[in-house]
Amino acid sequence: MAALACASALTLFATAALPAATPLQEEPAVWKALVEFLATDNASKPFRQLYLQSDFETAPLVTSSMADTSRREFRDLCGLSSSDAKAMVAQLQAVNAESVPFEESIAEAGHLKLTKKKVPKARYVAMSRVTFDPTNQYAWLAVDLSGTAGAIMRLDKVDGRWMRTSKCGGWMRSE
Repeated sequence: MAALACASALTLFATAALPAATPLQEEPAVWKALVEFLATDNASKPFRQLYLQSDFETAPLVTSSMADTSRREFRDLCGLSSSDAKAMVAQLQAVNAESVPFEESIAEAGHLKLTKKKVPKARYVAMSRVTFDPTNQYAWLAVDLSGTAGAIMRLDKVDGRWMRTSKCGGWMRSE
C-alpha cells in the first residue's frame, strides 16, 4: 500500500516543479532520522564520522547504478516506475548543485563527529541534500558509506517523524 501511495505521489513529483519552499526544518529532520537509523542498524560496527557538508560526489556511482531504472528494485523497494526514478535522480542532482554544511546536532543524532576528511578506515557517512515529493511526505537522498557502498535512501513521514523505509539504486565500489 505504501509503495502504491509513493508511486502516486512520485507521479505528481515527476510532472511538478520542485516545491517553491520546502520547510527548512524538514531537511535537517530527514538527515537526523537517517543518521539515527544508520547508528542503530550498524551498532556492531558503528560509523564514527559524518562528512561536514552535504556531498553528491558519489552521484556518478549512484546514477550509474540507477542506469536501468526499470529494475525490480525500484518497483519493489521504492515503488518507483522507470520514469519516476529518472525524475527523482534528476531532482537529486539539481538540488545538490550546491552543498550545505551540517550542524553538529545532525552528527550527534547518530553519535558521530563531524569530519573534514573522508577516511574509509574511520567509517564515515556522507549524505546529499534531500529532495521531497510535492506533499513533503516522501524524501530521497544519496548516502555514501565510507566510499565503499551507498544508495538512494527513501524516508517517509509517519506520524510526524521521518522513518527510513527503503533504499534503491544501491552501489558497491569494486576494489
